[in-house]
Amino acid sequence: MAESTASQGTSLTFERKASGLVRGLDMWDAFGAGLMTCQPIATLWLMVGIALSLFPQGNLLIAIALGAVTAGLGAPLVWGILSSSMPRAGGEYVYNSRILHPAIALGAVFTNILAVFYWNWYIATWLGQPALELLGQYMGWESFTTWVGSKSGLIILGLIAIVVGYLSVAFSMKSYAIIQKIMLIPAIGGPIVLIIALFMSSKAEFIERWNAIAAEYGSLDYDAFIAAAALPNTWSWHHTLGAFSGVYALFVYNYVIAYLSGEVKRPDKALLTGNILAVWTPIVLGFLTVVGLYRLVDFNFLSATAQASFGAGVEGYTAPYNPDYLTLTWIASGQSGIVAWAIALAFVAVIWLEITIALLVIARAFLAWGLDRMGPKWFTDVSPRYASPVKNLTVAMLGFAIGLVVLVLWLSNQLAGLVGGGMQFISIFLITGISAVLFPYRKNVRHIWDASPYKTWKLAGIPLVTIGGVLYLMFIITMLYFSFIDPTSREVTGKYMIVFLSAWAAGILWYLFWRAKNAKEGIDVSITFGELPPE
Repeated sequence: MAESTASQGTSLTFERKASGLVRGLDMWDAFGAGLMTCQPIATLWLMVGIALSLFPQGNLLIAIALGAVTAGLGAPLVWGILSSSMPRAGGEYVYNSRILHPAIALGAVFTNILAVFYWNWYIATWLGQPALELLGQYMGWESFTTWVGSKSGLIILGLIAIVVGYLSVAFSMKSYAIIQKIMLIPAIGGPIVLIIALFMSSKAEFIERWNAIAAEYGSLDYDAFIAAAALPNTWSWHHTLGAFSGVYALFVYNYVIAYLSGEVKRPDKALLTGNILAVWTPIVLGFLTVVGLYRLVDFNFLSATAQASFGAGVEGYTAPYNPDYLTLTWIASGQSGIVAWAIALAFVAVIWLEITIALLVIARAFLAWGLDRMGPKWFTDVSPRYASPVKNLTVAMLGFAIGLVVLVLWLSNQLAGLVGGGMQFISIFLITGISAVLFPYRKNVRHIWDASPYKTWKLAGIPLVTIGGVLYLMFIITMLYFSFIDPTSREVTGKYMIVFLSAWAAGILWYLFWRAKNAKEGIDVSITFGELPPE
């Protein structure tokens, strides 16, 4: 970076080179980026399993409806307006560092990056379990099923997923955009196939098919399974709000669009529209899936399957199939091979989509830090040949590969999910929600707000971004309470709070180190945070 003296005092400024990225993505690419992190088939699988294993009296339809009128409206406004007003690579770090404080922004983004690593160590194992393992079980391929679920199978398949994801984004964003659009077909089509299967079966047919499997394996029939689980057949408000711990992924993962906003054409239109579609597509899929499940089985039976597949188990259930949402749909379809392949292909698609976007998130975060002199110079290296920060992507890929091996050999999958989800909720969604509320009122970003295409978007005189932030925070705070503070979940999740605090401390220390290092060179980095990073 070329530096120049700005004044005769000790405070110097510097000229910053252009990022080197190219605005070659369109609205559909932005939509795909937001939807890929939601991972529809995986989100629906986790939604039912996590929510009802922790809160078995939760009504998923009501939980989705409440989320739709809070986060469903707030999330697109928060991320769409912030990213359109500051269309630069780097995501929430850019917004929070300008609106709040760079130390807060780096504490938050450090925690998010660690969460992204955690999640993708876990997600890379999904190629083996559940994707190919379920396919093998459903199709009767015993040897194949055993291998893909083994430690060697999980590691080899996970490394393949990571390397393929890296090669897809490191050297050509144009190729990535084409592949992404193709992958969205099974990613969205898979859940649609499952929804159709749920609505084509009747309750009587499902019970008959469940009981046939139970008889074959000496397991619990439908009524005995309900009796063994001993769960109430009524819902409660406490558990329904607690179900936010499962349905949350339908509403919040559109945020990754922000990391690519520096590469999207016509950001003032594409980013808000892409965010809206990326939130409401999962909402519709989630609502239809739950309607299909509730019409097919009793309320307490569905909760019992979550206990058997994600919780403490149900004594007497001995069938070889994990009785989660995926298996319930396969049983409802009459053990259809079409449904089995739809599940497998949908998982393959979302694994690719998630790993690629996660690599891009980390690479763009490092780039944004480097442009603000909050990291080594190589953070800002963008290959002129590929218009891509290849060094950053390579570091992220190696981190994914090493972490995957560590996870499979020594850690538990549950650890990754709990730590990753919690860190992101506290550090990304909560902090950025606050930034959205304050954006129109902070003097230090008044020039950015005045240039925003959404400055005049108001309701009853209140900026729409502030209203969106309030709605968003209502959902986020409720979800955080029931996922980490409520006695039902505290024993499971509360013990990992030290990880959150450590990540935040590391981010703040990183900021202090780079601020001091720049000060020794006569550069006042506070000037940087009064303007946007270069394109």
